[in-house]
Amino acid sequence: MQQFENGGDMMRVVEKLLKEQDFVAFVNIVVGAYPGKLNGTQTTKEQLKKLFMQNQSNDESLHYYGLWENDKLIGGMRLHDFQMNLFSKMLPIGGVGLVAVDLLHKKEKAAKELIQHFFNIFLEKNIHFVALYPFRPDFYKKMGFGYGPKIYQYLVEPSNFPKGPTKKHLKYLTVEDQQQLVDCYNRVVAKKHGMFLKTQSELSFIFNNPDNYVIAMEQEGTVQGYIAFSFNKQSDSNFMLNNLVIKEWIYETPEALLELSTFLNSQADQVNRIEWNTQEENVHFFLEDVRNGTNHLIPSVYHASAVSGIGLMYRIINVKGFFEELLTRNFNGVTLTFKLNVMDSLLAKNNQQLIFEADNGTIKMLESDSYDVEVTIDVAELSSLVMGVVTVQELFMLSRIQISDNEYLQALQQFFYVFEKPTCISAF
Repeated sequence: MQQFENGGDMMRVVEKLLKEQDFVAFVNIVVGAYPGKLNGTQTTKEQLKKLFMQNQSNDESLHYYGLWENDKLIGGMRLHDFQMNLFSKMLPIGGVGLVAVDLLHKKEKAAKELIQHFFNIFLEKNIHFVALYPFRPDFYKKMGFGYGPKIYQYLVEPSNFPKGPTKKHLKYLTVEDQQQLVDCYNRVVAKKHGMFLKTQSELSFIFNNPDNYVIAMEQEGTVQGYIAFSFNKQSDSNFMLNNLVIKEWIYETPEALLELSTFLNSQADQVNRIEWNTQEENVHFFLEDVRNGTNHLIPSVYHASAVSGIGLMYRIINVKGFFEELLTRNFNGVTLTFKLNVMDSLLAKNNQQLIFEADNGTIKMLESDSYDVEVTIDVAELSSLVMGVVTVQELFMLSRIQISDNEYLQALQQFFYVFEKPTCISAF
């Protein structure tokens, strides 16, 4: 439990939501905070309350916290314990979602207090890295969160997915097959920097939603790829006009990708377009015609294809602890000693000055004050940089990093360079 002074006699307290009446109040706050997502009817509120309570009871990785002011609930959030692939090493990472504040308490720094408590909870667990999906990216950028990978939304006609020689290895997956799905997904996670292991809630979302279909490619008793999807009606007057919406597409091999693509190609007679949200930058090499149907041209002659967006944001909450996790990583064979000055306006203890000595890519932290170059960077940009979302040279040209001697720019570029940008499809 954490207490905050709010001026005068007001006292704010953050602690877990454990009782049913707390969830009733929290649902009302959530519905008010996100009116565009929820319709506010009593049925929806009751269903939402049951969902929250079931999540907290059945998923050990998920917890709800509330913010009280003089014994009245004025806000809350949902915290997640994830495991993330960080350069082929599985590490714990904290997540927060559903940050909601009562309408009467907007602009009273309640959200900031919730986020500060979020930091403290994971710092106490000796976890150094956290993430969230922002309701406003600029708000969380000011709180030290850096941008994660972009997502690209394609709207493609089914016939423009490549048709392979067969789809004979495809089958439906049901909840009884979820272990096969998890095994496939976990093998992909082990190979992809930035991906999270699935939680029980994520699995429930896939299989308990009656609108979802799951098609898998299975060969020699092993699922090598799958698609989870649903249909989205495009017309009130024509029931046959639908889009197919891909919720999740996982594939281990080119063969699995092509066979699942063949399935999508075969839906041309009843599907208008297929919505594919992906963080893979170059899937347009795979598709035949990537135009999205708007016929919009970007000067001079660039055809509108994918719409891109920013979402997931990362934050280092303990710089020294985070880099200690990376002592086993080779930083691209670079030999260099540099001083790293980190600016963090929210976590005073995170305003670190660290000296790194890299010898053929192997790093250690030094206590001495001898170094080749000094680097100054905000924790938001540092969080994006170390994950490989952005490069040193890009940040330098955008005036988001200061380097005391530009002769070391190329060496720093190589030191921080990440060959595979992070991927994360976990929604929270």
